[in-house]
Amino acid sequence: MRPAPTRGVDVALLPTLRFHAGTSMRLYASDLLESLDGIPGIEPALLTPPFESLPSVGWVRSRWIRYVSYPAWAKRQGADLYHIVDHGNAQLMLRVPGARTVVTCHDLYPVAVAFGRLRFPGAPARSAVLPTSVRLTLLRKAGAVVTDSKHTLEECRRYLGVPASRLHLAYQGVSATFRVAGADEALRILQSRVGVQPGDLVVLHVGSNEARKNLSTVVRVVARVREQVKRRVVLLKVGSRFGPAEFKIIRALDVQSSVRDVGEVSGDDLRCAYRVASVLLYPSFHEGFGRPVAEAMASGLPVVASTGGAIPEITGGAAALYDPLDVEGMAKRIVELAVSPTLREEMAQAGQEASRRFTWREHGQAVAGVYETLRSG
Repeated sequence: MRPAPTRGVDVALLPTLRFHAGTSMRLYASDLLESLDGIPGIEPALLTPPFESLPSVGWVRSRWIRYVSYPAWAKRQGADLYHIVDHGNAQLMLRVPGARTVVTCHDLYPVAVAFGRLRFPGAPARSAVLPTSVRLTLLRKAGAVVTDSKHTLEECRRYLGVPASRLHLAYQGVSATFRVAGADEALRILQSRVGVQPGDLVVLHVGSNEARKNLSTVVRVVARVREQVKRRVVLLKVGSRFGPAEFKIIRALDVQSSVRDVGEVSGDDLRCAYRVASVLLYPSFHEGFGRPVAEAMASGLPVVASTGGAIPEITGGAAALYDPLDVEGMAKRIVELAVSPTLREEMAQAGQEASRRFTWREHGQAVAGVYETLRSG
């Protein structure tokens, strides 16, 4: 008589609600689910909280859902293990069983600011990030914390006091689609839509408008590059659209004609944006991983970035890195890339090689190992 098959471990993936975080966190949830597909003994399910479909949520209701409704709903979901896919939902730790819960911590930027370890122009006041920092201390209750980088792992240990035995490193992956050249027609459509012409020097930025993203430096670098090259320079912004603060700098530096602000785009358009661009400019003050940096490298796009947070770890020597406020240094490297095909090719190849460390398959296997540790512990 054959023995009964061993039941796999049920893992409830608790997602970020769309009105609580940006696109990258929602992408991570779906990428994590896919990375776990087919791993023996693991039966993951990406849950859909009923609040996700609400058409609009005001500030008060958003907070009520975050701190009351979502935790109560999460508690009612039956599973062997729980995985909070975004550290920003640390408040769920108040209702789910800590010993059976994994949290992915993507960065501890608010805690670094609250501790006074991270200061920069435009940074929020320490008092402003204190509530978030207090919420993040709940990560100590988790049975395991997965981090996207060694940098964030060390922050969890240093700032929050999470024991080393409960900290696990699992780099995010980069979709293989970024490594494959897109269709020429798709590239032409994007170029036409955003007004980019062959021969333009296209400086790309992908991401939000958070203060730590240092968009004022992005604009200043583009303005400086315009002064030094004869080609037309275009600043292509993908992600959150520029707000009043950014447009104030854009107008002050008189670079309105150079800006192409396309907002959120589809996955196909994002891949095309990396192909259309000449360089990714990413002078962030702090990153826990830096998904656009890894995607750009995989796409063969040279990266000029800062030394903020985990960026040096992720780029692995393949990018040109500068102090986040070094406008002259970043502008000089972009100009060098514009006039030297050899330098561009060297950086493209180095970036592609460095990006091979990041696969969703390896991420899924690492996370599955964490699940096994909790289940057997």
